[in-house]
Amino acid sequence: MITTVSLPDDLHASLKQVAEAEHRSANATIIVAVTEYVSRHNKRAQVRALATEVAERHKDLLDRLAQ
Repeated sequence: MITTVSLPDDLHASLKQVAEAEHRSANATIIVAVTEYVSRHNKRAQVRALATEVAERHKDLLDRLAQ
């Protein structure tokens, strides 16, 4: 799938520097960055869901501990 992204000039320049330093194209560097971002986002969502589940399951205990 082709997607066009407009980057500010300074960010584009930084992207080119990182891509060159890592011996990748700018496109490959963007793919790596987006993949890492999505992975972190998904992990945070999983942690929030698990924390909510634990809080609901152990509500009585947590209430007692808070007193």
